[in-house]
Amino acid sequence: MKILTTLAEKHYFIGLAALVNSVVKNGPYVDKIIVGYRGTLPSWLPELKSSDRGKSAILNCGIELEFIEIVGDLHMVHEKPKWFLYLTEVLEPTAQEYFFFDSDIIIINRMSFFGEWVSEGIGLCEDVNYDMSATNPIRRKWARFAEEDGYTVNKSLERYYNSGFLSWTRDTAEFIKDWDKSFATLAKHSGDMKKMRVYDRTYPVFSTNQDSLNLAAMITNVPISSIGPEAMGFQYGLALMLHPMGVKPWKMKYLSSFIGGVPPRTSDLPFWENVNTPELKPYSDGVVRYKSILIRILRLFGRFYRRS
Repeated sequence: MKILTTLAEKHYFIGLAALVNSVVKNGPYVDKIIVGYRGTLPSWLPELKSSDRGKSAILNCGIELEFIEIVGDLHMVHEKPKWFLYLTEVLEPTAQEYFFFDSDIIIINRMSFFGEWVSEGIGLCEDVNYDMSATNPIRRKWARFAEEDGYTVNKSLERYYNSGFLSWTRDTAEFIKDWDKSFATLAKHSGDMKKMRVYDRTYPVFSTNQDSLNLAAMITNVPISSIGPEAMGFQYGLALMLHPMGVKPWKMKYLSSFIGGVPPRTSDLPFWENVNTPELKPYSDGVVRYKSILIRILRLFGRFYRRS
């Protein structure tokens, strides 16, 4: 069994639609998609049947799409390590492979590659701000915090990883425990975790979930296999997925942004090309057609007009 999981709430269900549709388009490879969610599920989902775990439906491609409610009041990004531990140890303990994508990501390359990747170790993507030397004072603070809590730093790393993607197997699931321990270590220095971030990068903890993922990579004995920022479309190269920074594509006001000198991004058109399919369809065809045409026009004019 191969499991794909994500987290969604509020307007991020729109992103979920594009993610799921892009997975089906490029694979599907996985056998089941499990969504940890909070709040009210959107009306455009296929008819869901209740179970002892949550609610689910079978997509046209045959994949089961299951929704399981998350109880907690942390900012949703900080629920990740606890959710992954629950997924691995309680919900799907016999699965062979696990893949996590943030619900604002779309897949643009073959899903089977992710299976080949995870066989090499914990799959990690470098962040847009990926340089972080082993002697960086922030990283050294993390190491000291970990050692104070009784953990040993086993890896000397030079890169900072993005927590929007993670892959692991049943054999490498010890890493999820390492992340959960690292999260508990850094949470003591993070401030209010009902917020995504409290402090700036000059403080030991900037984003608890992402910083603790990086600390976990330092203390784990599990092998890691990482790809650079190009994997998320942050730089040119081997693009496997697109992870839009800042305003999400479904929230972006393209015309007013263009007038302000900011043309549509590389990730915007692929989002609108994936958000509506026979699997999940949150918008009318007219809205998607309008957005797609507008983006193409603005990207064309953006070659000549943009903020310097």
